[in-house]
Parts: sequence; C-alpha cells; structure tokens
Amino acid sequence: MEGIYFYFFFWFIWIVATFFMKKTGERTKLAAFALVMISSASLTVEIGVVRAPLAFFILFLCSCYAAIERRPCSLPFLALSASGLAFAYAAFRLLALFDPVWIWLDGQWMLAWWLVIVSGLFHRRLAARLLCLALGGCQGEAVYAIAIHRMAPGYVLGSFSFFDAAAISASCLLIWEMIRFLSLQLEEKRPVRGTRQP
Repeated sequence: MEGIYFYFFFWFIWIVATFFMKKTGERTKLAAFALVMISSASLTVEIGVVRAPLAFFILFLCSCYAAIERRPCSLPFLALSASGLAFAYAAFRLLALFDPVWIWLDGQWMLAWWLVIVSGLFHRRLAARLLCLALGGCQGEAVYAIAIHRMAPGYVLGSFSFFDAAAISASCLLIWEMIRFLSLQLEEKRPVRGTRQP
C-alpha cells in the first residue's frame, strides 16, 4: 500500500511532538507541520501542466523557510548539497526505469538508503541532513519529472512513492542519530580504568 510509510512517519512525529516534547514554539510548529502534511497529501494541485499533491509544495516551501531561518550550515553549501542530492535522486530513478536489473531489493528502500548515504556525505548535523534530504528530494523529483515528461506526460509530481522514500530516509537518519546519542551517553558514563566509582 503506497503512502503507509509516509503516514506512519508523520503520525509518529505528531504523537512525539504533542505528547512527549516540552511546550515550546518549536513543538507547536512541528506538530502543526505534521498534521498539515497528513491532511494535504491527498489534495492535488494543478499549476499549468504540473500536477502535484499540496503536501509536496508545503514540504518544499517549509524546507526553504527553515533553511533560511535556522541556517544549520552556510546557505550556498546547503544549496549545492541539495542540488547534488537532487541529481543523485533523479539518477537512481532513471536507472530503475531504464535498467531495472540493478534494483535487486525493494526500490523504495534502496532509494531511501541511497539518499541517506548522499546526505550523510554532505553534512554532519542532523538538521542539515534532513533539510538537504527534503530540498534535494523535491528538486530531484522535479528533475525526474522533466526527464520523463515525453514518455509520461501525466506524471504526478511527488506521488506517494516519493513521500514513502523520503519518510524512510528521514526515519533512518533519526534512528542513526538516536543510536549515536545513546552511544555517546554510554561512553560518558563508562568508568575509566584505574579509577574507583564512588
């Protein structure tokens, strides 16, 4: 069922933001963003020849706003890394289309791992990786739609397969950051040899 990873990811984000985070403005923005993404995923917007879910435009615009407001890294580098991830996304989708023999596992999962690796090569901080993933993924989907426009003129930009791959990638980045944080906490609490615990 297409869209199950997308809905599961954003419902999980909404539950964590609503019930487990401290009452701050960031928590309210995150919960509202998750609900807006869930409710707008089934609404299709048509601008000229471009057809896309409303959630696709919301994701791209909110990512641009967050990149300008928060600046997790320098904006020129974020723009370059997002462009690199966009071309990596489009290249993988075109490879899966024209030479599917290379896709020996589930295509969405392979694409998600590919995006995680590319975003991890460009950035070290989680916020920068997530922004690079969102911006680059949206741009890559647009590049892919342009590349196959003649073969599939009715292609819907930002389908549920795109959102599923993006949700899996974001989940992998969050899980990796959680594992890294826990390992650092355990490393700090581990006693040093030759010292006695009080």
